[in-house]
Amino acid sequence: MTRRKTFDVTGVSLLFWRRDDVRLALARREIGTLFKIYLEAHPDCTQTQLALLTTHDRSDVSNFIRGTRAPRVTDIDVLARVADGLLMPDESRVMLGLAPVDVAISAFTAPKQRGAPVGDKAAVTTGWFRPTRSEQPLRISVCGSRSPDADDKVIDGCIIAASRWIMNHRFEVEHGPRGVGIEIMTYIANHYRPPSLGAAVGVFGHPNVVRNADYVLVFGGGQGTLDEIDLAVSMDKKIIPYGATGGAARSALNRMRINLRLREWITQDLFDSLDSCAIADEFIELVERIIATDRRSDIRE
Repeated sequence: MTRRKTFDVTGVSLLFWRRDDVRLALARREIGTLFKIYLEAHPDCTQTQLALLTTHDRSDVSNFIRGTRAPRVTDIDVLARVADGLLMPDESRVMLGLAPVDVAISAFTAPKQRGAPVGDKAAVTTGWFRPTRSEQPLRISVCGSRSPDADDKVIDGCIIAASRWIMNHRFEVEHGPRGVGIEIMTYIANHYRPPSLGAAVGVFGHPNVVRNADYVLVFGGGQGTLDEIDLAVSMDKKIIPYGATGGAARSALNRMRINLRLREWITQDLFDSLDSCAIADEFIELVERIIATDRRSDIRE
């Protein structure tokens, strides 16, 4: 009897991970669908070998593929084992909601101003921005993730719209090591390739994500995002949630609807528009109007 050759995962092409059906499965965290596509694309790999690679029982892999387990996986440990075992490239890990492999040493690096002192802290930040000599860039925190209650399709649109918006403004952007924030910054790196952009990385600790923010944007999210919202409220931060993305963002919007103090800095007409907004591009345009109106108000005061 001929023994089947062990599958070499290092031979999987980057093009495989960039297939539309693979990217969709990753974005939806549908591990069963991913396993099906993987096995079809790599006939030399078996369910048993897939189980060994991802440190699962053979029955777990079978249940994923047959659909007897929930199609969408939210357990970070499971997602990490799949990503690590299959040697996913960083862009695929990010789509799955995980941080890049080099998160411990990665950073977004902005060019130093001419004549800036050596070691100037402004030269390295957790986000990307275009500094000017006359204006301090706004600090934007991006909170949220593809939680079970979030709408992935709406979040997909937000990532594209928010990426364009950030690219066209002078923002410092802070976010956690996984979730929508890192997806936005990775989208910028992949699609716009600004010369000052190094690698995507987030800050650790919920307080650190919102502490320095002028405005906190919320997309989807679960309990961790709710914790960040509570911290932002306790720090009197200005929160702009996109309720159509679901999850913690919808909860935050409902909370603002009830508690006038949380939205007293937003005019009633703008909040009404925020409350009813259902299209990603319109949300980003609305965010720009909300911030511009608020900044004009600060100047008058």
